[in-house]
Amino acid sequence: MFNEAYEANFVEISRQVLRQNAKAVTDYVKVPVIGVVKFDGYGMGIAEAARAWQSAGVTMFAVSESWEALALRREGFTEDILLMAPVADRDVLTQLLENNIILTVSNLDNAWFYQLGCGDCTPRVHVKVDTGMGRFGIRWTDEQQLQAIYELDKLRFEGIFSHFGKSFEKTYKLTARQLERFQTAINFLTGKGIDVGMRHIANSCAALRFPETWLDAVRVGSALVAGLLAPVPVTLTTPHSCKARVVSMKQLKKGDTLGYASVCKAKKDMIAVVAAVGFNMGFGMTGAPDPYPLRDFASYMYHLVQRYLHPPKAKFGDRQLPMVGRVGSMYTLFDATGVDIKPGDSVAVYTPVLQCTGKRIYIDE
Repeated sequence: MFNEAYEANFVEISRQVLRQNAKAVTDYVKVPVIGVVKFDGYGMGIAEAARAWQSAGVTMFAVSESWEALALRREGFTEDILLMAPVADRDVLTQLLENNIILTVSNLDNAWFYQLGCGDCTPRVHVKVDTGMGRFGIRWTDEQQLQAIYELDKLRFEGIFSHFGKSFEKTYKLTARQLERFQTAINFLTGKGIDVGMRHIANSCAALRFPETWLDAVRVGSALVAGLLAPVPVTLTTPHSCKARVVSMKQLKKGDTLGYASVCKAKKDMIAVVAAVGFNMGFGMTGAPDPYPLRDFASYMYHLVQRYLHPPKAKFGDRQLPMVGRVGSMYTLFDATGVDIKPGDSVAVYTPVLQCTGKRIYIDE
């Protein structure tokens, strides 16, 4: 019988670290925290991420997709849940309304869709203002459309929000500009006697770096997994470790060809291990650049050179195992000469957790 406990690769996740990160954030921020659990809880599992925020006293979650909101309800979460993207499907809208999900209004047509499709209920909504991201939301200068949305009589307006595009910037410049735009839209509405409800714009980096952005609440997601692009004044710890099983040992001779195309050769005699990790898990990959900004292309080239100079490694205990040859699609060789390792053992590898295809294994330490 197949042993289901044996996994070729898996993600080991510490519930305790998730809880510690959540508490570090809520202790630092002096306004309510909306726990963002999109991307399936940033790879941690949506329910586990929500429980971590729950343990820190968070009473509202935010997600990006309809299925995530419904999944939280199926898992028994009764807290408020904000779906941060607009809905365009009537059947999905019905399910969300039946589950008391807070909807996002992205424009006037979207608002009318909710009003006409809600039947006898009153949809709870937050209005999205576009202050520079260019995706969802009403442009901050479009006062006529903003006012027209708030004049609809079957929607319950509970909040208004926007999103920072570069809160990881070194100086408080673009973030300040977006905050000013957001305040401009809010001031127009309040000047018309409109109660906009909860105001929130700060994401993880902004919430932990720029207190000016806190307003009525902040939305924090990537901080839960210590996945920030800038230093922050709180201690956050990576809660997960990606592991790959050693499936075979191999004795290589200097000059042996390795992998497809036979362009790589062993540089010395060695004992190598074959570990179940490759491109399928994002191991060793350098993301393709955005084809437009020159700065992004230059950054891509820099990381490509660094990837060549410092190939990815695996770790077994306190020993680093250099990669041998090239990354495979599912299996990769590592130099294990002199290391007491055998098939069935697991090695730690760095791979983006959202791309790790292995089973999640939770520990409480």
